[in-house]
Amino acid sequence: MRLDTLIRGGEIVDPVSGTLALANIGIANGFVSYVGPQEREAENIVDATGLYVSPGFIDTHMHDEELDDAYTIQRSLLLQGVTTAIAGNCGSGPLMDDYIPKRRAPMLKLAYQTGHTYLRKTVGIDDIYRPATDSETKRMQALLRTELDRGSFGLSFGLEYAPNTSPDEIAALASLLTGRPRVSISVHIRYDGPRCLEGIREVVDIAKKHKVRLQVSHIGSMTAFGYCADAVRLVEEAKAEGVDMCYDCYPYDAFCTHIGSAVFDPGFDKRWNKGLPDLEVASGKYKGQRMTPASYDDLRANDPDALIIAHVMNDAEIRECLATPDCAIASDGVLHDGQGHPRAAGTFPRALRILRDAGLSWPEAVRHATSLPASMTWLDSGRLSEGAPADVVIFDPETLRDRATFADQLAPPEGVAYVIVDGKVAVDHGTCSPEPAGRLLFRKAD
Repeated sequence: MRLDTLIRGGEIVDPVSGTLALANIGIANGFVSYVGPQEREAENIVDATGLYVSPGFIDTHMHDEELDDAYTIQRSLLLQGVTTAIAGNCGSGPLMDDYIPKRRAPMLKLAYQTGHTYLRKTVGIDDIYRPATDSETKRMQALLRTELDRGSFGLSFGLEYAPNTSPDEIAALASLLTGRPRVSISVHIRYDGPRCLEGIREVVDIAKKHKVRLQVSHIGSMTAFGYCADAVRLVEEAKAEGVDMCYDCYPYDAFCTHIGSAVFDPGFDKRWNKGLPDLEVASGKYKGQRMTPASYDDLRANDPDALIIAHVMNDAEIRECLATPDCAIASDGVLHDGQGHPRAAGTFPRALRILRDAGLSWPEAVRHATSLPASMTWLDSGRLSEGAPADVVIFDPETLRDRATFADQLAPPEGVAYVIVDGKVAVDHGTCSPEPAGRLLFRKAD
């Protein structure tokens, strides 16, 4: 059989076997159809001589809810080598009727979770501090059931953003996932800082009670205030007891979210033992400035969607968390009017460098971006064996690094030569294909 594409001369990074080996890869009809030493005939040849050939990276925690920024986020991830991403996290995932008609064909393979906060808004809850009534909860249940039937990847909670969500409200929604195949719950826990372990114990109980896989979102940004190792230990202890849990982290010691959220309610400075000078405005008229009492009051009142970068976490804890065997790399990238945090454009090269600095081999490091997140989300990608989806990133291990900074948050990385999505070349040395290579993913029920 004549191949569509042959990737020749590269060194395959295998996160499953933990090996590096010279081999050619043949692609046909969007799948890997050959791995071996021979140079088979193909319509297209991709020369990977001197480069590493890896499964495409998988981002289990991204955001593209703001329509004007959705393609910018996707492009930024694609240029890093991300071929599959799951959006709708932190409670923000839209309903399918709200996002499918409004979004262009995606640049990568894109799935969505259904967001709890979005469900609340849909049933008319405008007050983030108010628990839902019984009637509102039943309406949210009906909406969530429909979304799951239509292919949603699961349910996401942003409990810090809706801080008074009741246990009954959580249970009513989480219970709908019990017994459904290959769906999960992701949770931005209720507390960061000193009460974060209380938040971890809450989500362990949710997973245990409802017998559903639960992913702790960006565990580092919630706990890297002296508590990260204990938070990971609680998750690992629960897993050892048979609770189905996983977690992700991004490789920065600063988080980013909207100034109008409950995260920045008065008292945040005491919670983190940090002050306004540790907060950098990432979008809007004060972009690039450190926060002052005047700008804090102005933005909270007049521009609540402005993004703020909080330089408040401990870098050593973030690095240790990323290197734990079960921690997936995830970006949590969010933009507002094209502005935001460099994690949207730099997460994966940066995290891989951190893991290499921690002593991991390339296959071990790449596992945190490929086969590990694939197994967490029941995806058939994350590998380059015959029959696997032809999602590939080809990079130079010597030059791969992030270039995005807090001043230039969308600067693309160095060292990524090609990105292939479903067998189609989506990136060629920093240039994206004019035709989107991605597609929407839907969870099929058994």
